[in-house]
Amino acid sequence: MPVPDLPLRLAVVEPAAVLPTGGYEYSPKLDGWRCVAHVPGGVLQSRTGSDLTDRFPGVLESAAALGRVVFDGELCAYRQGRLEFAALGYGPARRRAEGIAVVYVAFDLLGARGRDLRLWPLSRRRERLAAVVGAGNAGVQLMLSTLDRTQGQAWISAEQAAVGIEGTVAKPLASRYPLRGGRAGWVKVRHYDDVDALVLGVTGSPTRPTALVLGQTDRRGRVRAVGLSAPLSRTALGSLSGRLRLAKGGPQRASGVLAGLPGAEDFTFWPVEPGVAVEARADRAFELGRYRHRVSVVRAKPDQ
Repeated sequence: MPVPDLPLRLAVVEPAAVLPTGGYEYSPKLDGWRCVAHVPGGVLQSRTGSDLTDRFPGVLESAAALGRVVFDGELCAYRQGRLEFAALGYGPARRRAEGIAVVYVAFDLLGARGRDLRLWPLSRRRERLAAVVGAGNAGVQLMLSTLDRTQGQAWISAEQAAVGIEGTVAKPLASRYPLRGGRAGWVKVRHYDDVDALVLGVTGSPTRPTALVLGQTDRRGRVRAVGLSAPLSRTALGSLSGRLRLAKGGPQRASGVLAGLPGAEDFTFWPVEPGVAVEARADRAFELGRYRHRVSVVRAKPDQ
């Protein structure tokens, strides 16, 4: 088979609570942009199919130096040794001025030498990937990996999250890359911190909310909206029963940015009277005054 055609639908990495055991490869989950480097097509393709080539000049050239390859990997921005997700949104001139380096970290080889490798098992693709990338170059590096679950578990920590390693991805060694995208049996386990937040509003029915608009106090003592929670569990709903009172003024619209990654749709919520706080679990992806991923509410805190 020839190398995969563009656009490519990517394998899905699904969330999990714990790392699986037996016959898996483990690698760090880097805080970057998922991206295909398609040298024969001359394109850097984002997870959603967008063309990123002009935004990251030099990355495709670095990949081309390794052959007519098709990589799946992560575009990462580094500032003084730490990953900085927000810097991927800067233009090339600003990144140069601020000393930010962009590196493509390849974790899979989908095509090489005119062949489609997606039906090879992951273990064989990984072996070929390591041979192709080798020591890498200034623009392309090989993703770390291990067969040792203990090492994989070590990447799920507050210390690793502080430098931009969000957790660990586990992939079955026998897994083949789905030709039409979708599930490949890959899972990710993130590091989460326990945080407190204030309930600013609810989505769904005011009497039975589906999610919460959450707020936190900034450095100036002002309460700011920081995100929309994930769908509420029965435990969280039960702890909120009878605690929330709607504020005056009716429903409001909020930017989809509060609901997750940029590009999320705007949504409607019902403001509530201040005073109810919740315990929640959030990852370290916090920038521009908001959580990039939706926060999981554990339960309402007792009245102070």
